Amino acid sequence: MEWIDDLRRKAFEKSVRALGGSMQGVSHTNVGALGRILPEDVKKRAVAIGNELILSYEDALTAIATATERQIAVLGFDSGEVVEEGFRVVDYTGYDRDIDFTGDWNAYVAAINTEAERWIRAHRLGNNHGYILTATSLEEFSQIRH
Repeated sequence: MEWIDDLRRKAFEKSVRALGGSMQGVSHTNVGALGRILPEDVKKRAVAIGNELILSYEDALTAIATATERQIAVLGFDSGEVVEEGFRVVDYTGYDRDIDFTGDWNAYVAAINTEAERWIRAHRLGNNHGYILTATSLEEFSQIRH
């Protein structure tokens, strides 16, 4: 499944390298709990920018399902176009502010990831576009709150 035109992907990767970034490290631990547990085929199709992964529409849905299975909350998205200069955001969401954490992590993950899936299905973008997911495990969430 090619979701980015090959010439565009190569230009993007060249630009990231020229800025001192690395296209290696998609499975690197700096991508957070979700990035570490994504299926290898999803990581291979992803585009890395800094410590974030840009995923295709289908792979973003897979990431939400994987996150739900592993009790990781998907807090929001940046969606946009992969261009030579980087990632041009066309839309974003932070629906997590509408869903309160009341102390039950499992209920929180179920509610917020249901909203994540609803949002992304309503914001399907075409070729050369992708999604950066903001996600957190309970451990990461606890560190942020303290």
